[in-house]
Amino acid sequence: MFEFTSNKEERGQVGIGTLIVFIAMVLVAAIAAGVLINTAGFLQTQAEATGEESTDLVSERVAVTSEVGIVSSSNTEELDEVRITVTGAPGADQIDLGETTIQAVGPGGQQNLVFASGGIDDDMPASASENEIVAPAEVASDASGVEIKTGTSGASTTYGDVAVVDGSSNEDTASAPDGGTTTISFSNVAPSQGDTLTIELRDDSTNVLDTATVTVVNPPVAGVSDIGASQFAVRDDGSFMENPVLNSGTQYQIVLNPAVGALKNTDNTNDKFGQADSATLDIVSPAGATTSAELSAPDLFNENGEAVRL
Repeated sequence: MFEFTSNKEERGQVGIGTLIVFIAMVLVAAIAAGVLINTAGFLQTQAEATGEESTDLVSERVAVTSEVGIVSSSNTEELDEVRITVTGAPGADQIDLGETTIQAVGPGGQQNLVFASGGIDDDMPASASENEIVAPAEVASDASGVEIKTGTSGASTTYGDVAVVDGSSNEDTASAPDGGTTTISFSNVAPSQGDTLTIELRDDSTNVLDTATVTVVNPPVAGVSDIGASQFAVRDDGSFMENPVLNSGTQYQIVLNPAVGALKNTDNTNDKFGQADSATLDIVSPAGATTSAELSAPDLFNENGEAVRL
């Protein structure tokens, strides 16, 4: 009824050894599958990031719509101002011109330009609490002092001085008002752009009751002559801007001083960019997208104060 075989080569493999080999094969396959899935996910994430960066480099850029120079009011051979009208490129999101840089090459050599603000954040909080001192967030590097405000003193506290202290421990002081404002004049402290000043409220035993910090920034731009060799300003409706952000459909003017930096030409009467001069500007957005602009002045200007296409 049953047929038996004694041929060992035709017998099936059974037992614990076979089971172990089978489990090992399953584990190896699972590990390999996990490695492949992780690698695929990493490559997908990397590809998406690369794609976004590539898109930003194409779309998140500044578009130049016009380049104009204003002929000097005193010399028809030179310019008093260079204006570059810009907007966001098609498909661009908001572009912060305050974080944009310009690489300029012209008669005066090569210069990297950064934004010069048309204002500073010098507003103080409306009030101060008991034993508290408040100060503006920013002060201009050419300021003669800084205004502060104190709250009223506590029942067991008598105010002494208020002090402004720089990073080298130089300080200037003034009598602390008990719930009011005062200005601490700069004498020993010589603020420069980028410094952080500490404002201290002290009691009559010179113990520090409270502190505030103030950042020193470049003076706000009020005119073209205020724009330095390594700076550019942004103007809208005749006013220099503090926080210029390009939105869809907006246009602003990037303003350059033709008497300094890369545009300066010492061969001209007043060292200003003038007739037949040329320069190249690379405008680099915060996303790293670059827009090039060529400035080429006509060989002859006609009238003082006229606008000429560059």
